[in-house]
Amino acid sequence: MRECMSGRKSNARSGEAPHPVDVIAGRNLHIARTLAGYTQQRLADEVGLTFQQIQKYENAKSRMSISRAWQFSQLLGISFSAFVEGADDKPIDWAMSGPEFNEWLSLYVRARKTDQLPEITAVASRIVKLCEPDPEHSQCR
Repeated sequence: MRECMSGRKSNARSGEAPHPVDVIAGRNLHIARTLAGYTQQRLADEVGLTFQQIQKYENAKSRMSISRAWQFSQLLGISFSAFVEGADDKPIDWAMSGPEFNEWLSLYVRARKTDQLPEITAVASRIVKLCEPDPEHSQCR
């Protein structure tokens, strides 16, 4: 508790890794922002921040205050609790970040804007199933 009240914005300067809940909140902000069709700049403009600050929240370089998370939830149309969704799950899925995840998320947002989302989802699902390792071999089917 003392650490949160100390005014320290980030663990980055101390060399400590960010707290896992800060990582989850940042990841969930990124997902919600992207699904809502907001760029970092647009979200920053809406709440009076810089896009760099949004980046810091999303990358867990800065801690997001409760009031800021509430403000984002209202703007993005999500529940306040969505920011910590997954915090009780162990371990954190680190695969849900990085350029590949961002590309998947971007493709989903684009597909969602079409009336073909069910078909696109079915095709993607089939491709993933085809590429699951065969139990008898260590390659795609």
